[in-house]
Amino acid sequence: MSQDRQERCCICGGKIEKGGCDPYPIAEEGRCCHACNWTVVIPKRIELSKRNNERT
Repeated sequence: MSQDRQERCCICGGKIEKGGCDPYPIAEEGRCCHACNWTVVIPKRIELSKRNNERT
C-alpha cells in the first residue's frame, strides 16, 4: 500500500492501520479498522455463535 493512499474502513470510513481486520459478517468485501473489529464485528460474531449453539 502506498503512503499516499490510505485504506479506509468499510464500516466507519476511518483510517486502517496495520492491515486492518476481516469485517465478516458485517461486510463481505474490504477491511475494517481495529476499533470497528472490537465494537461491531466481534460482538456480531459472538451473537451469531450463540444463536447457532442454541439451535443444536
